[in-house]
Amino acid sequence: MFRIGVCSVADSLTACVVIDYQNIHLTARDVFAPPGTAARDTLIDPVAFADKIVAVRADRQQAAAQKSVQLTAIRVYRGSPSNHREPQLYSAAQRQRAMWSRDSRTAVAYRTLRYPDRWGDPGCHERPQEKGIDVLIALDTVDIAQEGTFDVLILATHDTDLEPALDRALARRRTKIETAGWEGARRIRPQAQNVWHTSLDGPDYVAVRDRRNYW
Repeated sequence: MFRIGVCSVADSLTACVVIDYQNIHLTARDVFAPPGTAARDTLIDPVAFADKIVAVRADRQQAAAQKSVQLTAIRVYRGSPSNHREPQLYSAAQRQRAMWSRDSRTAVAYRTLRYPDRWGDPGCHERPQEKGIDVLIALDTVDIAQEGTFDVLILATHDTDLEPALDRALARRRTKIETAGWEGARRIRPQAQNVWHTSLDGPDYVAVRDRRNYW
């Protein structure tokens, strides 16, 4: 889990954006990209994505009586290829991590992908899967809400398995909880109460794509 430092920004609320990277990345591909587009061609820059969320939120805040926020932390969670099984993809993921982390607000948490038992066999068509990322996001979301270090926590995901974590975070009542994601995709909703949601559209997707060549 991340160690969270205290930040103080005058005249605005501090905000942390928590990004379920693979979910946000692949949902954007499914919603906005032409069918058959490779996942590596629809990467999202998490820093640009988080900044865009805050900017779009600000555009809508006056009508909805939302207070302005200053983005002070970006937490990115994703699976990592195995260096032993997929060294080229592993190296690309490490270059991504280094690039994204140049922004001092950003921290990236990885967990190694789980590979099928028959991985590497000619007849194996199963793909490696993320394991434990949603649990890590859930735990850190509740911890951030409990610590109250930030005024606002924005959880960016479409994974409905994380809805119980939202309910638990809301129960802490020390941090304002919000959600974010893509327009046209299913929105996660806690049972306890309605929360503010910021949705990004097609032009926003184009603006936050990561077009760097990591390979």
